[in-house]
Amino acid sequence: MAPRHIPQLSPGSDRQKELLAELEALFFANGFRTITVDEIAAQLKCSKRTLYEIAPSKQELFILVIQSWLERIRHLGWQGALQHADPEQRVMAYLEPGVIESRAASRQFLADLQSYRPALAMLEAHQTQRTNVLMEIIEDGIRRGRFKPFHSALVAEIFLAAVNRINEPSMLERTGVEFSQAFDELYRVLTTGLFLNQGD
Repeated sequence: MAPRHIPQLSPGSDRQKELLAELEALFFANGFRTITVDEIAAQLKCSKRTLYEIAPSKQELFILVIQSWLERIRHLGWQGALQHADPEQRVMAYLEPGVIESRAASRQFLADLQSYRPALAMLEAHQTQRTNVLMEIIEDGIRRGRFKPFHSALVAEIFLAAVNRINEPSMLERTGVEFSQAFDELYRVLTTGLFLNQGD
């Protein structure tokens, strides 16, 4: 069942923002299905009432963490891309936060995310938004002669499909790589296959 409501933190609530960061670290390490609200409160050294002031259930606390995490990746990626005029640097700056901000995610966290439909829907929407922006950056690089003339939508869809696979714990288990390493490798494959070499 989807959460009824996604609560928003008050801009001036420093304590809630601090708790949200601690919740993210806790969920990244343990997922959310096996940990109880009592255990969360004990780990964060706060009362259950304080947690319920942020969100009315454990599931909605998880959704709030997912929302904050994904929004941060998009914001940092776009902010990074805007700092560069060169398309190659823009691609790197845009993709990097997705790697850096996901390094702490455990396989249990990813498994719980994949198995909880509301969270998975948020991830899918996030990936679509990221792919659309990536496509625009690629098209700009192609127009300016910096990238090979691949079909930008195809490159973006391949990236999205690869991200979807990396988010599957079973794939990580089979390949024997960690989440962050997999993203690093994808980043290298995408960029070295995309950028125009001097001899081309």
